[in-house]
Amino acid sequence: MYIGKTLPERPIPFEDFDPDYLANWLNSEIVPKLSGRQKQICQNFADHALAECKGDYDALMATCSKKSQDYRRWGQGDDGKMDGIQPSSYEELQGFYYGLIASTVFVIHLEPEKLIVGEDTLCIEGNVHQMYPAEIMPIAFGIEPDDPEGVYMLTIRMALFFIFDEDGMGCGEQSYTNGDPTLESFVKVPKEHVPQRFWDNIKKFEEM
Repeated sequence: MYIGKTLPERPIPFEDFDPDYLANWLNSEIVPKLSGRQKQICQNFADHALAECKGDYDALMATCSKKSQDYRRWGQGDDGKMDGIQPSSYEELQGFYYGLIASTVFVIHLEPEKLIVGEDTLCIEGNVHQMYPAEIMPIAFGIEPDDPEGVYMLTIRMALFFIFDEDGMGCGEQSYTNGDPTLESFVKVPKEHVPQRFWDNIKKFEEM
């Protein structure tokens, strides 16, 4: 699948931000057209995307293989492991995704430009729009936001490769980005345009 043009790397209107967009698009437009192994891995990817963007830890881990994991972010170190941040086993992945949800950076709208579904690998390229609590930005990117209590939307172009084991379970995610984010990669989001699940998740972890 190719939309026929190159997406500009720019923020989307706040009212268009929909963290379920990718999963809903896959389930309505892509999965029904596939069969066999391709349908199996694309359905796993759709389930994975839906669970992640809802912050549903148990459902998210249920899409992941317990046999092996290989997560890498290329451009962030020679081996893509980011000094051990990227997980290399199911056990490490459990901590990785728990931290992602606990820090409330799972609220993502992926705007697809290209999608390729193979037999054991799925590739998607496009713009990733991701909500960040301001307090996470200095830790994750070394960027100091203007409002330390605000919510910011990151926009970054990415190509992501998802890898699947013989059972059709996700066993790796490797990404390539259009350079490191800068302060200009973020826009502050008005509170009324931040999805409710963002606030619900912060409240849940504050009460734990």
